[in-house]
Amino acid sequence: MNSLTKIFTLVSGLLFLVSSLSFSADPLPLSTSYWKDEAFLKSFNGSYRIEARIEPNVSTEERGILVEIQNLMAEDKRTAALEKLKSSELTKSSPALTFNLANLYFETGDIKNAITSYQSALKEYPSFRRAHRNLALAYVRENDLKNALTHLTESIQLGDAEGSTYGLLGYCRLSREEFDSALQAYRLAQVTEPDVAEWKAGIAQCLQHLDQNTEAIALLEEVIRQRPLESSYSILKANIHLELDQLDDAVKALELPFRLKLLPPDPTLLLADLHLRANRKTSAQTTIEAAFSNKTSPPSTSAILRVINTASSQEDWKLVKSLFEQTQSEKSDRALGIAKARYLIASNEDIAAGVAALRKLTQEDPTDGQALLALAKHLAETKQPESAELMFERATADPTTAYEAFVELARLHVSQSHYAEALAAIDKALALNPTESLRTYRQALQKTLAAAE
Repeated sequence: MNSLTKIFTLVSGLLFLVSSLSFSADPLPLSTSYWKDEAFLKSFNGSYRIEARIEPNVSTEERGILVEIQNLMAEDKRTAALEKLKSSELTKSSPALTFNLANLYFETGDIKNAITSYQSALKEYPSFRRAHRNLALAYVRENDLKNALTHLTESIQLGDAEGSTYGLLGYCRLSREEFDSALQAYRLAQVTEPDVAEWKAGIAQCLQHLDQNTEAIALLEEVIRQRPLESSYSILKANIHLELDQLDDAVKALELPFRLKLLPPDPTLLLADLHLRANRKTSAQTTIEAAFSNKTSPPSTSAILRVINTASSQEDWKLVKSLFEQTQSEKSDRALGIAKARYLIASNEDIAAGVAALRKLTQEDPTDGQALLALAKHLAETKQPESAELMFERATADPTTAYEAFVELARLHVSQSHYAEALAAIDKALALNPTESLRTYRQALQKTLAAAE
């Protein structure tokens, strides 16, 4: 193997490793436990109290109804309290009563009517701080974080300093990938609510995105001890370990929720993939079976493809075939179709069928870079350079495959001793992703070109 081939093999290996280990780290949704948390309930129930500086004035009649409502609630008769407010003529013109009606809608799970009532209260009294805050809570429950952010900000400008307000502000900022702002908000939330797991986890996510992974892991360990039965925190911790190339620690993070049967299908397949990489075939098979055991919630295509890619790299064709058989009744899409065609070719099970499948896929969508790339590689390997070059060129037009297509195109040119063309392709790949390994390859290629001239 010459020096150019060795370096190119390293580049190709890195391409595979990055694509197969990627695992989404979207902002964690608020746990259902949060809405039952003592800190949230204390804050929300406190919103029934009147604060004269930032409240609409309450008449004697309105105060009388509020007292009746409080008595009904003290007896845990929220439905009766709700009906009383709905039936009162005073409610229609009173922002204070409308606000309390909204609170009762919120508590009984009627979030849409709660939003409408909070909006009505604010229309009558725009500086009603508690209405802004509770309207934001309702928007969060509906996952309308844009509107939630507007009213959380308004509430804080009106003097709100509740931990839950700042915590939800952090949650909204995190969803917008405003990590510094989210981190500040979460830390302000911790001043008055230091033990709320959601705020700790939010800080950990911000730290992860700000490249402070060690601190993030330490904080998540606290959260996991606090909430051992919520797998999302362990999954986030595992994801951070993967970013740090700490594969064994990622396995440990996922093993506990897996053994407790709390791990969803996709992270279960991630665990299987990690076992495969460590050559723990039996453990991998066990986790794969567990991932597919839930017929109502099968694994996603991306999770399945991750394991297929790893098994294919190990030429474990028996496992790859088993994965396709388990997936066949659950999924049918282009990504799996391309992977199946690659398997048929690489395993020599049915090369003709694999090539035919790829040609059909490229005809159905001439812009699909993945299908073009797979077909081009086969053409290059079977000594059809002109056809392969055409397919690689077409694959460079797809942003998802452009980098790899340029690298493969360079490899094809090198195999034909077309070093100037190979150098041009490498320069285009470097413009997309300037990795150190590719720079090293370019230097070796430049020397080869100079020697050939």
